[in-house]
Amino acid sequence: MSRLDYEEVRRAAEKRVKKRTEFYQHLIAYVGVNLILIIASSGGALPVAFFWGIGLAFHAADVFLDDPLRRERAIRREMEKLGYTAADLEAEKPKRDRVALSEDGELIYEDEDNFDEEEVPRRKRQRD
Repeated sequence: MSRLDYEEVRRAAEKRVKKRTEFYQHLIAYVGVNLILIIASSGGALPVAFFWGIGLAFHAADVFLDDPLRRERAIRREMEKLGYTAADLEAEKPKRDRVALSEDGELIYEDEDNFDEEEVPRRKRQRD
């Protein structure tokens, strides 16, 4: 694993830990405040607890259901159902950029879609 990959994974892990910590703080505030409200007012705080509980449920869904690893596993399962196996994923090679020389000898990186096959021989003829 390269240093860049490590830093990227570490940032993602730190973000997830922070979201989880914020959720637990939200949960503690919810329980504490609603206990005080329910004890102080005999049943009058139930609407507050209900609507705040809905917000807390959405917060929990955001923290615990938004898992990139779970999403990636689900995508792989669907791809396998469609006949695309994990071996196909490993065998797939990234595309290389096409490179040509400019008139002054510098490298020009070109997209494969925009690459003109006739351009390279034409450049060679111009140099000769």
